[in-house]
Amino acid sequence: MPHPSRRGFLKRTLGTCWTGAALLEQAVFRANHARAQAVDGLPTLFDIEKVADGIYAAIARPETLLNCNAAIFENNADLLIVDAHSKPSAVISLVSQIRRDVTKKPVRYLVNSHFHWDHTQGSPSYRRIAPHADIVSSEVTRKLLSENGAERLKQSAAQTEKSLQEYKEQLGAAKDPQEKAALQRLIRDSTAYLAEMKNYTPELPNVTFDRDLIIHDKSHDLHLAFRGRAHTSGDVMVYCPQKKVIASGDALHGFMPYIADGYPTEWQTTLLQFAEFPFEHVIGGHAAVQHTRKRLYQMGNYITELTDLVLKDKRNNKTLPQIQGTITPDKLKSLADDGYGKFMLDSVMRYRVPTPGVDSSTLLASGLRTNIAEIFAALERT
Repeated sequence: MPHPSRRGFLKRTLGTCWTGAALLEQAVFRANHARAQAVDGLPTLFDIEKVADGIYAAIARPETLLNCNAAIFENNADLLIVDAHSKPSAVISLVSQIRRDVTKKPVRYLVNSHFHWDHTQGSPSYRRIAPHADIVSSEVTRKLLSENGAERLKQSAAQTEKSLQEYKEQLGAAKDPQEKAALQRLIRDSTAYLAEMKNYTPELPNVTFDRDLIIHDKSHDLHLAFRGRAHTSGDVMVYCPQKKVIASGDALHGFMPYIADGYPTEWQTTLLQFAEFPFEHVIGGHAAVQHTRKRLYQMGNYITELTDLVLKDKRNNKTLPQIQGTITPDKLKSLADDGYGKFMLDSVMRYRVPTPGVDSSTLLASGLRTNIAEIFAALERT
């Protein structure tokens, strides 16, 4: 689903999504549940799921400062892990969990699927945990991290501080105990994030490639591929042909797409390039593992249909508010395709922290308006 480098950070990522009393109650329950299941004294931030022999998905539990999923490929003597979350402490927590529940093999490769904060800000921890490991990305992603990493962190900190003040003001006016508990969590998590990232320095990949990089291991082959612009200009996927599994970052996942750094007129073409790999299971950057190929086509169709409508209205000199007022979820065939709109809504409801004051019944429409604004701006940019 969703800000620092990505969704205008908390305001736009979390602001488009959420809640109601039931969801606030879920947030408190999840926080307590996570604390009760700590790993080596660290909070358990992920649910590790076996996808195939030697391949695991670390599914990120809901957090105020969003973490991405991680894909774990167990090689003969070591590990390749895809993506590094929003903060170094999340990496420490996950590696402790892997060593306890999966394997004690060392990390040999870390792949940055793209440059966004919630996928890369934990990279320095991997460098400390595994000093000889290689951090791998597309050449484009390394360039984007080098040029934008520090500035995006500065923006995220500023937005988090602003959100923190808003949470404190809301807490002062809150009367419902569940709403107070949810706001207290938002305040606690935001304060901890700001403290942790105060002296943060981005870690750049030391291995890059332009199109393909294949790792031949005794256990399986791992095919890293860049096939064009989509969610960003540097998205890569990791494919294991023996196990029919791909890790797709945010080019393909269960949330509504984030398009502000994206290329909506090219996204579907890139996904169709991914589809040439005969995968059966998808570990996306967010939400649950997909044991089907159909969501790739559905996501591409949604982005393309919406882009075509926005482009048509823009050419007719309609303003952004006018376009947002005329394109609604019920008018999009792609959202109705085998319940794709409901699938995205259910994913956000399950894997994102509720934000007080936003009714979940408006979530899909709110996310659609955000996507329209992102596409409108992307068309100006391109």
